[in-house]
Amino acid sequence: MAGLEQIELNRYHQELVQDVQHLVKKYCRIMSWEVPELDEQEARRLIFSAFREALDQAEKG
Repeated sequence: MAGLEQIELNRYHQELVQDVQHLVKKYCRIMSWEVPELDEQEARRLIFSAFREALDQAEKG
């Protein structure tokens, strides 16, 4: 059985997804300022990789 924390977090799942999508768009837009011929698929891959590293660092404290 899921703890109360998990139940509460599940309520915000879609909002978390939307927040991440917003951040990806934000950083793609920023990258396109510096890289006119931006490969959006590659940029997204790099952004998600950077997010994973940032999440790992944040989790470690």
